[in-house]
Amino acid sequence: MNMLEYATPPASDLLSDLGRRIIGAEDADTLRENANLNGDSFSGKMSRLGSETAKWHALRHVLPEELAQAVENGDLYVHDLDQYALGTTNCIFIPFDRLLAAGFNTGNGSVRTPQTIMSAMALVAIIFQSQQNSQYGGVSANKIDWDLAPYVQRSFRKHYRKGQRLFGENVLLEDEQLHLDSIEAKNQCPRAYAFAYEETELETGQAAESLIHNLNTMSSRAGGQIPFTSLNYGLCTSAEGRLVSRSLLEATIRGLGNGETPVFPQHIFQCKQGINQAQGEPNYDLFRLAVTCSSRRMYPNFVNVDASFNLPFYHPEDPDTIIATMGCRTRTLADRFGRNRQSGKGNLSFNTINLVKLGIRFGICQGSRAVADRAGFYTALESVMHNAADGLLHRYRIQTVQPAKASDFMMREGVWEGGEQLAPNEPVADLLKHGTLSLGFIGLAECMTALYGRHHGQDPHVHREALNIIRTMREFCDRMSEQHNLNITLFATPAEGLSGKFTKIDRARYGIIPGVNDREYYTNSFHIPVYHTLPAYRKIELEAPFHTLCNAGAISYVELDGNVRANTAAFLRIVQYALAQDIGYFSINHPIDRCPACGYEGVIGDACPGCEVHEDHVHFQRLRRVTGYLTGDYKVRFNAAKQAEVRDRVKHR
Repeated sequence: MNMLEYATPPASDLLSDLGRRIIGAEDADTLRENANLNGDSFSGKMSRLGSETAKWHALRHVLPEELAQAVENGDLYVHDLDQYALGTTNCIFIPFDRLLAAGFNTGNGSVRTPQTIMSAMALVAIIFQSQQNSQYGGVSANKIDWDLAPYVQRSFRKHYRKGQRLFGENVLLEDEQLHLDSIEAKNQCPRAYAFAYEETELETGQAAESLIHNLNTMSSRAGGQIPFTSLNYGLCTSAEGRLVSRSLLEATIRGLGNGETPVFPQHIFQCKQGINQAQGEPNYDLFRLAVTCSSRRMYPNFVNVDASFNLPFYHPEDPDTIIATMGCRTRTLADRFGRNRQSGKGNLSFNTINLVKLGIRFGICQGSRAVADRAGFYTALESVMHNAADGLLHRYRIQTVQPAKASDFMMREGVWEGGEQLAPNEPVADLLKHGTLSLGFIGLAECMTALYGRHHGQDPHVHREALNIIRTMREFCDRMSEQHNLNITLFATPAEGLSGKFTKIDRARYGIIPGVNDREYYTNSFHIPVYHTLPAYRKIELEAPFHTLCNAGAISYVELDGNVRANTAAFLRIVQYALAQDIGYFSINHPIDRCPACGYEGVIGDACPGCEVHEDHVHFQRLRRVTGYLTGDYKVRFNAAKQAEVRDRVKHR
């Protein structure tokens, strides 16, 4: 359907056709564009109907003509186009410390400051749920261990006072003396202390389990989706903060009600030398536990505080300067206006460039040219980058004129810092400048194959050329930031629904080109193709230099087999090798299949190795990762392109 030509048939007929294809489930890829959404459900179809109609409206009535044409031609992609006309923003890091300390209002009633860790973790879920309808993307806690530590202490005080009454230990101690590692509390009232410590551990563990269950069952996001939630933690060294981290990890290892791997929240462990990276450091045991958890559940991922592009922002006295990320990879730490910290801001929008199409146009596989037309490629790249940036700025102007009441909870409660100071009808313009506008890219590997006949994982010269392309894009973003005085950044795009869209457009125009568009998908961002065989360490080395350039966020993976949980020592070495290579955000993929009949977890083929039941008789849970997040059944939830990518994934040695 050409969204730019509407003379015949009339718009009503086009929308009727769209409704028929969605309601009748005739367009599987549209229904499965988002793996977090059950597109076959009533609410899922309703969401897709609204989404696709909003996209149609934006392309016809809202986007600048040149941008709309570029989208139609497959030159670039406007993410979350259905939200464009509304002026909605993308994602945010929530200031849980302030919201919990001050209390908040959901719009239907006020919530008091919690007095226990159980109440605090329940309110974390409510805040996530309240915020998720103010934006269309992810919601993240950037330092949940620091944010929740005070409420562990409050629970300890409550249990300690109870213990004093139970055991008749009535020594008067001030509240500030009552914390988990208090020598005074332990020595003065040893039985009360032991009681309180045990009760606090138990309560925190139950609270963490409750939080994880809540974040996997809140189907309240548009269309019945679970909110895209992420928890960053690992650097708080207080006894209370450590207990929060440990409890979250242990609850994740235990799994959901029947032992299933929780899909949400995305756990992200913050790695810092001197705190949790070597034996003898205060949180090294938590890092080891995070490795064990990730080997079983594919979470946590690992974010590198010591990376050369993260460490300059880190101030030990301010935990809000610790690098954190959304599960998908978004990075918003730096701010040209000085708010170089995490919470209270986020990404506003991003557009992605189809590098493969440029490679085809100017590469050796087109026409009779014997070598790539580098000059033509870079000229065309500059043009499409300008178009993408103009689109970001156009959308930004729509976003900035929105009144505070349009993103009600986010602004009224100051989730976006400063929003609480605005009147309901005041525009949010001056606040959004702290967010990021990101220019993304996809298919660097196929682009290089089109230009040079080999991708950047096969040839050192091609790898240098690939780096030069991404460096050129970063330099462009930096220039645009200066020119427009905004945070315009380069993003290693997490492509889900997009992964097959460009491929179809390019095939229709150029035919099938071996090694370029002969698969159903283009490779994610700068990644070495999933089908290319190489050792894990080599993939890490090849991808690491791109992280420095992608200041809006990037992630690297290696793919291991399903037996990784039996060798956590090797798992740990791989993670630390990636961190040492200056990778900013890293994780290890491995298949997690689960048999509901006997609870077996591992790699399951047609039949369960544990009880031999065949998949014709049970529904195996087959957990895989897409765009940074997990999905519980990739064969049902992934679109065709992502399913093809999963089938092609080789295991790295």
